[in-house]
Amino acid sequence: MKTIQKTIIFVALLLMGYTTKALALGTPRVQEIQQSGTTVTVTGNSVRLRVGPGLDYDFLKWSNGTARCPKKGEKLNYLGESGDWYKVSYAGQTLYIFKQYAKLNGAATAPTYKVQITGTGVRLRFGPGLDYGYLVWENGATRSPKKGEKLTYLGEEGDWYKVSYAGSEFYVFKSYAKLVK
Repeated sequence: MKTIQKTIIFVALLLMGYTTKALALGTPRVQEIQQSGTTVTVTGNSVRLRVGPGLDYDFLKWSNGTARCPKKGEKLNYLGESGDWYKVSYAGQTLYIFKQYAKLNGAATAPTYKVQITGTGVRLRFGPGLDYGYLVWENGATRSPKKGEKLTYLGEEGDWYKVSYAGSEFYVFKSYAKLVK
């Protein structure tokens, strides 16, 4: 009977967003995952939580293989950001939710960073690599931000910063820019 009670308590705590470090002599010792005061509210229906920041990552599933989705309006603990994704804790796991289907709340909002251009003639690419095209003027000349110009930081992919420039998203090689507050 006591084993069944321990199992029920353990499962209930997992569903509430807690994780157990150890079960000690009949009483679980529980550590809360995150208490930053910042949360992410789910704004869509049937929103899938991914194991990484992108659609190419698998999503959280029930044991039968169907998607395990938080309810619309449910608040998840905020852990950070990666590009267009919020990093959150849900069901005792670290997962990612697409920003389009969530809203960041709380006093401790994410820090705002800028990417400052440190070189001249720096190309803004359409993707994170040299294989991607870059921004040009109508006459074909490279359209570059000025040295020292600060662009809105949107995330990182490998050796590239994702930035907002002229109302669009681009990538700049980290060797020609630096992250500043």
